[in-house]
Amino acid sequence: MSKNTIVSCFLTNVNSIYPVEKYLNDGIILMQAKVPKIIFIEDNLYEQLKIYINEYTVIIPIKKFDWYFEDYRENITNFNLNTNNITKDTLDFMFTMCNKTEWVRKATELDFFHTDSFIWVDFGIRYIFKNDSDETFIQKIEKLKDQEYEKIRIGTIWNINNSYLLDIYRDITWYFAGGVFGGTKFSLCEFAEKIKEKCIQVMNDQKTLMWEVNIWYLVYLENSSLFNCYKCDHNDSLVLNY
Repeated sequence: MSKNTIVSCFLTNVNSIYPVEKYLNDGIILMQAKVPKIIFIEDNLYEQLKIYINEYTVIIPIKKFDWYFEDYRENITNFNLNTNNITKDTLDFMFTMCNKTEWVRKATELDFFHTDSFIWVDFGIRYIFKNDSDETFIQKIEKLKDQEYEKIRIGTIWNINNSYLLDIYRDITWYFAGGVFGGTKFSLCEFAEKIKEKCIQVMNDQKTLMWEVNIWYLVYLENSSLFNCYKCDHNDSLVLNY
């Protein structure tokens, strides 16, 4: 019996960098893993994807943009990220990335599989397993089912103790990798609340929002005892070192 439930989500057209079908194909491969999964899907895709519901997979249709960020959208008058890919790094994309913790919080409340621990895995994470067959990728995802951590288990790319010359509100930071994180129900709900508070603070005070990994780092600076970090990169080490 798995000790973990994997959580993921997919919304369409929050940016225009990748075709919807590419993300869907990667997510469908993820859904084949024999690990309990709660997948939140934009409601207009539910009919297409409900065939993948099985003993391991629950699919929850959700309304696009049904989140607390809408209450603050008009506040964001200083959204000007340092990015070379403005079609990807849109405000709606930032909302989506920063809402990962809220979808995990919701999954802990639903708790369809009665697990003590939950792990967020990006819906399109298949793309970083560049040298693996689909079968090998699925096997690596299935290794997550028995990993348990009391604190927020999260991968770091940069040295978490180093300071870099950058603007945390405009430059992307890779202290944390964004694609995988997990913990217990309690720690994940605490993490979600602190992320929500920090996002609201940034939207109110700085009139902007940025990548979720930047928000996570700001929370880490104030709450390092909540975290259990491991070293990884944007490859299979993100899952294998979890």
